[in-house]
Amino acid sequence: MPSPLSELKSSSRGFKVSIVEGAVTVLGSALAGPMATPLLLRLGADANALGLYTALVSATTPPLQLAAAVLLDRYRERRLHIMWAFAAAGRAMWLGVLAVLLTGWGGLWAVMAFLYASNALGVFAGLAWTDLMADLVEPQRRGRMFALRNTILGFVNIAGLLIAKPIYDGLGYPAGYVLAISAGTALMLAAVPLLYMYGDPTRPRGLGLGVRGALSVLKNREVLRDSAALSFWSFSVNIVAGIWNYHMYAAFHADESWFTTLNLIGGVVGTLANPPWGSFYDRFGPRATFLVSGLGIVAVPALFPFLPSLLGQSALQVYSTTLWTGFNLASFNYAVSYSGQYRHVYIAVYNILPSIAAALGTMAGVQMYNALGVSAFFASAVGRLLALTILYKVASARGATYEELRVASHLYPLYLAGRQVAQATYIEFIYALRILYAAVLTSFLVAALAALYAVLLRLLGG
Repeated sequence: MPSPLSELKSSSRGFKVSIVEGAVTVLGSALAGPMATPLLLRLGADANALGLYTALVSATTPPLQLAAAVLLDRYRERRLHIMWAFAAAGRAMWLGVLAVLLTGWGGLWAVMAFLYASNALGVFAGLAWTDLMADLVEPQRRGRMFALRNTILGFVNIAGLLIAKPIYDGLGYPAGYVLAISAGTALMLAAVPLLYMYGDPTRPRGLGLGVRGALSVLKNREVLRDSAALSFWSFSVNIVAGIWNYHMYAAFHADESWFTTLNLIGGVVGTLANPPWGSFYDRFGPRATFLVSGLGIVAVPALFPFLPSLLGQSALQVYSTTLWTGFNLASFNYAVSYSGQYRHVYIAVYNILPSIAAALGTMAGVQMYNALGVSAFFASAVGRLLALTILYKVASARGATYEELRVASHLYPLYLAGRQVAQATYIEFIYALRILYAAVLTSFLVAALAALYAVLLRLLGG
């Protein structure tokens, strides 16, 4: 297998530029993005407010995805312009967050509004970015190349988190937030011109679908099946979305040091986990990746309530980040594996149902938490296990990879031999039981007969 350096050298110019742009963006994002929820907590958000905000983001994503798909289809040959324009607008929303911190105007709800606007604009930029990136990397190398890109950006993210930690820990609220968000926003905006330098090797034309045509894609059984399977998973996972950080803050008394430490650990582990997961995906495909990573993810919310210390949460972060790295890589590659002509619409539809399910799961989780406390975390674990069985079955419908078939070809003779051995052992076991039963019964009858003769001899002798 080629080395990562040779893989990078042979990649397209646009992919190389994406790494540079991604590095600048990730560095800025590491300074601002991970502390968004702690900022809301500092501004007075409770579990209900966090749940409402998280659910709102999830619930409005489907119509935004549909609108983004229609817009991208209409101007698909200009997807590069769509990508950088919406990315610039979304990143500029952080200036509004900064203004609230400096002036105090609007408080919690104003910050929520700016963060929501940033997410909404990011939907449009993200769909165009995903559609474009799929044409910058050959399908047979996507697992390795995206894992390589993620690894490089992961190291940059670690650097950003290392810079952010002393700022937030040392300066606290609000000074630390003002300084870090200012620097992060400047870097994210500075990376916008690099987005335009990706280029577009294919400049594909849209299909002229319109809203009705985009909705007609829901008739595609493969896309609908994939989206429905991910919806069950998304519902169960997001049961804890609105209460996870709140429980740490309120019950475990977490402060900025907790959040920055956990963010840093997640960045380091995710970076180290990307290369092996990329190779694993290319070799075994989405089915095995979903199964191996998903089974471990099931246990994460069940472990969470029993780890009230920073050390315990750090250990859980190592465990969960390792598994989520593989799952997210599989989910992304699974989405971009649709056919090129309809890919931009399929990706939007693929994300619609899971987004609705995420909103419902978040609100259900908040209600469960208010009524039943930590039982909400256990409900999420049970839901994940049930959802994973559906997801695994649906992913299997995409077909097995060559490696899976090759492994199966070696295991099948062992399976047949094992079944024959089991059958033969069962038969011999039953036969042995019968012999034992006959021996015990014969011994009992002989003993009974001997006792009878002994009694008769005593009577006759008497």
